[in-house]
Amino acid sequence: MITSRSTRRAVIGATALIALLTGCSSAQSASPSPSASASASASASASAGGVDAKGCITDFDPSTDYFPVKSQITHATNFAISYHDSYQVLTVPQPTQGGAPESYVLVKCGAPTPELTGDLAGAQVITTPVSSLYSASTTHLPFLVELDQLDTLTGVGTKGFISEKQVQDRVAEPGVVEFSAAGTVDAEAVIAGQPDVLVTAGTDDPGYAVVKAAGIPVLANADWLEDDPLGRAEYLKYFAALTGTEQQAAAAFDTVERSYQELAASVQDANPVAVVPGQPFQGTWYIPGGKSYTTRLIQDAGGTTAWADDATSGSIPTDLETVLAKAGTAPAWLASTTWTTTVQALAEEPRLAEFAAMKAGNVWNAAKDVTADGGNNFYELGVARPDLVLGDLVAILHPDQAPNHDFSFYLRLS
Repeated sequence: MITSRSTRRAVIGATALIALLTGCSSAQSASPSPSASASASASASASAGGVDAKGCITDFDPSTDYFPVKSQITHATNFAISYHDSYQVLTVPQPTQGGAPESYVLVKCGAPTPELTGDLAGAQVITTPVSSLYSASTTHLPFLVELDQLDTLTGVGTKGFISEKQVQDRVAEPGVVEFSAAGTVDAEAVIAGQPDVLVTAGTDDPGYAVVKAAGIPVLANADWLEDDPLGRAEYLKYFAALTGTEQQAAAAFDTVERSYQELAASVQDANPVAVVPGQPFQGTWYIPGGKSYTTRLIQDAGGTTAWADDATSGSIPTDLETVLAKAGTAPAWLASTTWTTTVQALAEEPRLAEFAAMKAGNVWNAAKDVTADGGNNFYELGVARPDLVLGDLVAILHPDQAPNHDFSFYLRLS
């Protein structure tokens, strides 16, 4: 089900900080959910047409379309799905930043493996729905929870950064593998676990080649390359393709999309509020470019930055003096670090006291829900639920629009 309050987190720290600003990977009250009705409908249709309750074909007919519900990808640009009666082709244009496109063939269980030619010759083949999935990024986990597929999770990169109680309980069960606790993929652990598939975090690792050579499919998921917040949220449909839950994913995503768009529309005509984005780190201030994920969120929340017209989709490295000159008078500050008090911020850099937002006590940080191990829900559930992030930002920049807002991710520095 879709929840309106967060309890799922991913990595925080220097890498996560830059990830928020640039769109780079760091791998990180209930609202009514459409999932239950979608699941019931899917279950009802599963037993018809030679398909069992699991979604496997029991009596293959080459003339039958075994995908009556097909995902429509409307916001994401770094994955696509095409349908071919008994199999899907999942294509990732950039498996890693600048990497060559990869396509994966997802064959419905019970169907024969298709003859693959041309661009698909040699493509990895995965039988779906999968029952054992290894995830290299905690940003994947909210999608598995939403699709009621958490039982397929049999391996995670690092257990320490997981925050949702039900996911923590799941990974604590015997047999759930931690395969990159030291920061690199333990290929031997993955091979010993024999998952149906390993989904990456959109980064490369020498261990992946070893895993693939052992016959275990490795699928790229570079959601962090998406600049559109709804594009990142649409990776729900990526996992639906692996788990056979397309109908459930469509209903859930539609709810998030509608919520996000309604929030953006509520401040569309408001005067944009100038924002100080980010904070200095080791002498450098990484400003989100004008075409970045972070700037898109700020703009959709009725805000702007002094760099909004820049065409960069990544980050713009600069220094404190430049930021002070261009954004020193901005009335609001949106940070993405570990600060919870102004004392902490000023202890790191006393010159931050010169910013108008600091003087006014209007500095906010995405650190409301952080675990003792450093997991931050903002980098996990915030990816799957950009409407919750946007709700926080609207309440910060236009408090008159949401005077009683219950914040999911942001807190004001005390």
